[in-house]
Amino acid sequence: MLLRAADKRGLSIIIGYVLLIVISIVMSVVVYQWLKTYVPDDAIACPDGTSMFIKEINYDCTAQTITITVKNNGRFSLDGYFIHASNRSEEKLSTIDLSPKVITASPEDRAETISGSEIRFANQVNSLSPENESNTNIKTFDVSGYGTIYKIEIIPVRIEEINNQRRVVGCTNAKSSESISCN
Repeated sequence: MLLRAADKRGLSIIIGYVLLIVISIVMSVVVYQWLKTYVPDDAIACPDGTSMFIKEINYDCTAQTITITVKNNGRFSLDGYFIHASNRSEEKLSTIDLSPKVITASPEDRAETISGSEIRFANQVNSLSPENESNTNIKTFDVSGYGTIYKIEIIPVRIEEINNQRRVVGCTNAKSSESISCN
């Protein structure tokens, strides 16, 4: 049986559509595999047993300063902490970043730098160890311009080595918060 020219044209259109669908499927699989390499496999997290708490807070409303003593009471050394405050009593999440407002009084304090929005304990990695008795850190923050502060939250930070790269890891499972009032 011979195919007419019109039938051959119809067959070539169907073959064209089949090839277009196959090429689209192959390209989507290739793009998916390529994009999968950009997504991290596991979330970076602090080890269980990482802990820090606010040992003492002194809120001076007239001087508009807050002095905070934090203590490492966990099983692992810490690099620093994120600190946030809330100036509304009904606010559940503290959103004011106090790290740029740290008051440095001495050259030794300047060695404890601010890295991004992290208050670091020293220039060494994970320097606040839980073993020694002096595992506390005291910082004073200028809170002028924020009004009355009602709550302080700290989130400990560690430096973890992952795939031969140092990464800052916020230990959100060890977050500590404290309601405060003027002295």
